[in-house]
Amino acid sequence: MANILIIDDDQDFSRSFQRIIERMGHSCDIARNIKDSFTVLGGMDCDLIFLDVNLPDGNGLAHIKQFQSFASLPEVVILTGDGDSDGAALAIANGAWDYVGKPVSLNNIKLMLQRTIAYRASKELGRQQRSVKRSAIIGESAGIMACLETMGKAAGSKSNVIITGETGTGKELFARGIHDNSATLGKLVVIDCANLSAHLVESTLFGHTKGSFTSAHDSRDGLFKLADNGTVFLDEIAELGLDLQKSLLRVLQEHKFRPIGSEKEISSNFRVIAATNKDLRILVEQGLFRSDLYYRLNGHHIHIPPLRERQEDIDLLAEYYTEKLCRENKTAPKTLSVDFLHALKAYHWPGNVREFVNSVAVAVDNCLDEPCLYSHHLPIDIRITLVKKAFHHKPDKTQPTLLEAARPTNAIPLPFAPGDDLPALREVREMVVGQLEITYMRQLLELCANDVPSACERSGLSRARLYELLKKHSIRLK
Repeated sequence: MANILIIDDDQDFSRSFQRIIERMGHSCDIARNIKDSFTVLGGMDCDLIFLDVNLPDGNGLAHIKQFQSFASLPEVVILTGDGDSDGAALAIANGAWDYVGKPVSLNNIKLMLQRTIAYRASKELGRQQRSVKRSAIIGESAGIMACLETMGKAAGSKSNVIITGETGTGKELFARGIHDNSATLGKLVVIDCANLSAHLVESTLFGHTKGSFTSAHDSRDGLFKLADNGTVFLDEIAELGLDLQKSLLRVLQEHKFRPIGSEKEISSNFRVIAATNKDLRILVEQGLFRSDLYYRLNGHHIHIPPLRERQEDIDLLAEYYTEKLCRENKTAPKTLSVDFLHALKAYHWPGNVREFVNSVAVAVDNCLDEPCLYSHHLPIDIRITLVKKAFHHKPDKTQPTLLEAARPTNAIPLPFAPGDDLPALREVREMVVGQLEITYMRQLLELCANDVPSACERSGLSRARLYELLKKHSIRLK
């Protein structure tokens, strides 16, 4: 049995659809809009979501990733207009598992449910059998878990891999994770494409023989040879020039190359993992990256989300690196204050995990022998950024100001300002009592819906006294 959620504002369609699903033996809930669906998903273990595109509070396609981020990692099937091929293609591009055209066919639904249930069962079995070594990859967010799942698949194959993500997200960590979880016996050889020396690049990659050029005092293997039976990690692959891209393509195709000064080609059995913080597809369109090299590299694709998009991992990262740094520095363990964690979550981390680790390291250093980390231990530039952010933050008008909070709640405002001539107590009493009577009578009539007998019973006033007060203060019954 599967747990299914229908998100559609068409009540007749949703109810009919729900009855059909329940007759098939599944559990089914309905949400009319995106906001309600988040509430429903928070209280259910959902396997499959049927999501309409046009909803009262937004476009369903724009929220697919949010739906997929819930703990049960539900599959999302888009409900799209009959014959709308563009809508179907857009659904798949946005991460949907599949789509169903309206009007919905009963056979299509049966087939869809069978496939989805079988797919989820197979995926769960594979996840249990594919336990990966994480190394220093910290996080439990949906984004990181999806990356780990792809990492496990890549480690079990010989396909090339492209890892994308902003600077500092941990692309080399995932490359090492793929290598460490694979059956390969060789080394992981890291090649920083951004720092390859133009006049030594071929020697660095392919090696050279003794005397092949002036400074070649000895024969030396290139990095591709060192990676034999192992992994080549091409970091910042987008920084390679077109000429070197052409040479690299041949090596990837043939796994053979000729060292400088040698007449013989040598072979090397390596697997390639490439990483970049740029979109290679755009570079291909701009003619800055060879399309044939891109297709050769693009086997498995891991996109690491930036730290600002996985706030739920902040606590885990802070605890892990604080403990690690204290151990390495041989200092006493430190606790993390709520203030410290709040500051970490409020900062936007443009440098991602790399900046995060460096900042925690500074905080640990600043803390010295103190037992607990606070926000004032963080680097000064981060504290300044947070102060500016707080300064420009709009105040919550639902919360009282300091002066409002300090004002006695039972205080009655006096009918004169400080500094005015002080009137006689009798006059003040008459004014205050008059104001209270007006307020009381208006609230009484509103509460009793202007029903005089009910007002008299609730207030304890006689009918004559009630009318007298209404006339005194010019309050009319509606």
